[in-house]
Amino acid sequence: MKLNKNEKMVLKKYLDSIIICICSFISEDEINRYIERSSTIPELLEQVSNSLKTKELNGWDVQDLTEEQLNVLTIISELYLKRNKSKYKTIEKPSEIFLWFSGLLKISLSKSDLNMKKI
Repeated sequence: MKLNKNEKMVLKKYLDSIIICICSFISEDEINRYIERSSTIPELLEQVSNSLKTKELNGWDVQDLTEEQLNVLTIISELYLKRNKSKYKTIEKPSEIFLWFSGLLKISLSKSDLNMKKI
């Protein structure tokens, strides 16, 4: 499930932009609290995922997403499908997509690349 060398280079190049877009899924106050509590990017993504899970349970229908947010969801979803062709489980909700992406980052990038001070 690890990324190859070229995929890692592309991910590192765009990681800050991806994370900023993911953070835009929740309120600025909430994301600021999560940033303060997180020492790594995966920790931040897990908190964002939990917040979105609550929104999804309360009936959030993702109709209000921007084009950029939809693009990030699509890119990560396509990466998931590419990596998990033989799996039966699909991820469809933003919370599931970001939680999977968090796990991918943990196994694919170095700890220094995932440090919150990098953003």
